[in-house]
Amino acid sequence: MIGPRKGPPRSALLTFFLLAALPFFGAFPYIGAVNNPNENVRLYMTMAIVETGSLRIDPMVERYGWVNDMARVPSREAPGTFYYTSVKAPAVSLVGVPVYWGFEKIAPRVGLAKPTVRSPPEEKARWLRFVTWALRLTTIQLPSFLFLIWFERHLRRVSPDAVLRLATVTAVGLGTNYLAYALMFVSHTLVGVTAFLAFGLADAELVRLPGNARARSPGAAFLAGMAIGWATALEYQSLPLSVAIGLFGLVVFRSPRRLLAYAAGGLVPIAMVMLFQWRAYYNPFTPGHKFVESAVFAAGHDKGIFGVQAPDMNALKGLLWSPEYGLFGLSPFLTLAFLAFPFALVKVVGTPSVRPRRRAATVVWIVAVSGLTLSISGYYMWRGGWTIGPRLLGGLPPFLGYGALCALEWLAQRGRFLRGITRGVASGLALASVLSVGLVGVTYNTLPPEEIQRPLKQFVVPLVRMGFVPHHVLEWFGVKGYWPFWVIVCATVAIPLYVGVLVLREPWKIYGPRLVVLAAAALGGLRPALDETGLPTALADNQVRAFTSVWEPPGRDRVTLMREEAERYGSRRPCAWRRLGQMERVVHLDLEADAHEARAVGVACRGDLRF
Repeated sequence: MIGPRKGPPRSALLTFFLLAALPFFGAFPYIGAVNNPNENVRLYMTMAIVETGSLRIDPMVERYGWVNDMARVPSREAPGTFYYTSVKAPAVSLVGVPVYWGFEKIAPRVGLAKPTVRSPPEEKARWLRFVTWALRLTTIQLPSFLFLIWFERHLRRVSPDAVLRLATVTAVGLGTNYLAYALMFVSHTLVGVTAFLAFGLADAELVRLPGNARARSPGAAFLAGMAIGWATALEYQSLPLSVAIGLFGLVVFRSPRRLLAYAAGGLVPIAMVMLFQWRAYYNPFTPGHKFVESAVFAAGHDKGIFGVQAPDMNALKGLLWSPEYGLFGLSPFLTLAFLAFPFALVKVVGTPSVRPRRRAATVVWIVAVSGLTLSISGYYMWRGGWTIGPRLLGGLPPFLGYGALCALEWLAQRGRFLRGITRGVASGLALASVLSVGLVGVTYNTLPPEEIQRPLKQFVVPLVRMGFVPHHVLEWFGVKGYWPFWVIVCATVAIPLYVGVLVLREPWKIYGPRLVVLAAAALGGLRPALDETGLPTALADNQVRAFTSVWEPPGRDRVTLMREEAERYGSRRPCAWRRLGQMERVVHLDLEADAHEARAVGVACRGDLRF
């Protein structure tokens, strides 16, 4: 056992990250028929660069089909004609280039042939599925997971309390849309990774050498500059975050040599973006939103500055508090960040020499977070289309988790009993956050807007209950059943529970109340995700029904297996038809259920459908 002023044993950290690896690397949520164009257009550009040496994705569109989020650019080489390219910031697509280059070389050796325009749709779909899996795994999932390991180590500067730190890492990595977008070839999670990395490097140097800017590391300055440049190279809308953190870096690395290293690091992604825009749109200073091919999107981007106008309070309320897609509505742990205002600004954790610098860093991240949030609330596409949580605020969870931990550690220092209560609150809200949004992201990582208003209860529970679960890594080894996903679910839920019950040097009179508080916080935090009072459910039911018809992988869910059994025995086992109807009702296939249950009318069957 360890005291509150020591780190956890290595075995506890190893257990924690081994459990966390299961949701990060075990599941592959992918449905080709409705896969997010946000991902597909990036995928097309990566493939086009490798296959044709061009940013023009017309060959990919011809081969694999139309996709949204494209720029339609008038050609200067052939006046009167147009070509298509990605409208997104280029970093994700460019990082995927070496991976796809290698994939092309390896795939034929394992029996996966690259399709042509004339190939059957099944071959094209198979190629896209495996390319997407490879790109997600190497360019998004692995860096996102490694960041959490670094994040835990960085948080030791704020709190020596293992429970508080690991609860924060759990809430950020598994209890926000961080996980959902770490399982997709998109930019939103990596914005948080790179922006906080830049902030953390600067913050660490400021605290390590509070009065000597000339002694600060030029290497840290270079990496911080590159990281903050990457944040905008990943997602144009993250510019307010980059500006605020970038100015902080200028102050921290203000000696000439460090400023030169900082600028050199930042110029790498800036030059990359400008080169991309020059080659794609003929102007290094023009993003693709000026050429977006959708007339509706183009009209929206013409408003304000590329679609950004004055903040909208209704949008702001939805972005932050909606239990359907709001940042705090889905991730109750992050609400603890509001404690950073009184407790991380006024009552700062640390020695007298550290406190002013930590207070300054807190002001910086609050300004950065507020700037991004307000700008996105004024963006005409603030909701973000098919999404989990506010995808355009994907850069915020690490900062809010950091602020929450600063406040929690200050409170915990008031006494041993209060430390135990604080641990219970943190781990309980982390558990509620994981259940509210983490399980949604690992089941399917992008949902249609407005129809599904309580993602956990209306979408995840019925589909997972009936075996509509995503691809999993054991498929590589011939395991086709849906049971491995249940292992992933159990591991995901076990992580905050493991953190919450981690035994430190606490007597029962503290440990007991801590567990009670954990349960109360979890139930309170989870309540909005389960409350459907007064909500129309027909649209959500329709979406669940629609997803069953396109679900991947097909044919291994409980409904299909039960249907096959009922058809095999026919009238000899009428109770199989009743059981099939009960299963179909869970996923709102009511017409089919009526027909199948009618085949068992008047028959006495033992038991009803169980989980």
